[in-house]
Amino acid sequence: MNEEMEKSSLMDKYIKLHLGGATYRVRLMTLLLFAAAAIILIAAILILAFSGSCAKSKAAAVTEPTPTATVIATATPEPTDEPEPTPEVIATDVPETTEPAETPETTPSSEFKTLKSGGTNDGETVKKVQQRLVDLHYLPYPEKDAEGKGVVTTVYGSMCAKAVTKFQERNGIKQTGQCDKATYDKLMSDKATAYTMKEKDQLDIVKSIQEALIKKGYLKGKATGYCGTDTVAAIKAFQKANNLTVDGHAGTKTLQLLLGY
Repeated sequence: MNEEMEKSSLMDKYIKLHLGGATYRVRLMTLLLFAAAAIILIAAILILAFSGSCAKSKAAAVTEPTPTATVIATATPEPTDEPEPTPEVIATDVPETTEPAETPETTPSSEFKTLKSGGTNDGETVKKVQQRLVDLHYLPYPEKDAEGKGVVTTVYGSMCAKAVTKFQERNGIKQTGQCDKATYDKLMSDKATAYTMKEKDQLDIVKSIQEALIKKGYLKGKATGYCGTDTVAAIKAFQKANNLTVDGHAGTKTLQLLLGY
């Protein structure tokens, strides 16, 4: 009975609240209920906030693993006082290099076709053969250009055939007047024997030599292409005047000085 009276008296009690100049009568029980609800609400908010913070921390811990440094151990050789062995160098005799002697261009045997007077010949090969015969003084220049300079041609005529015959004679090759592969190879090699005019030689180059001797005043008469005693005497006089060996034989030095090539 007393408990019910206490409860009813508690619920019947009022509290005066002064808010903004106004006075309100609020039941004590109602105020207590509101206070309790506010406390519960605040507690719930705090619990939720704490739970969210913990969840974020766990998620960060899962998604962002802490990097760990990997240490690779390498074997470091222990220093020693002994010097490293030096590879032994074996000296070998290295032959000195020498520049190869320049030799005229040759034509491969599989492509070479024998040059014949009056035949169908390769013009470029004929020009090479003529130039080489000129260089060795077996052949005078067959023609002259507009400026009077000697030039070779693509024609393998009788003049060229006679020069090849004389070349074959002086170089121990069968005399045919045709430039076959053996003759061509010898002609283009650095072992080819150059022409030396001797008494009784009869050749087109002899006529050119006589013309040069006549022009320089060492020989009188007309150039015939035959080397007689007068021509030999003229060569000796030319050699003596130019401090050359006086033998009457017109070799390379004599002919280079006399003919200019």
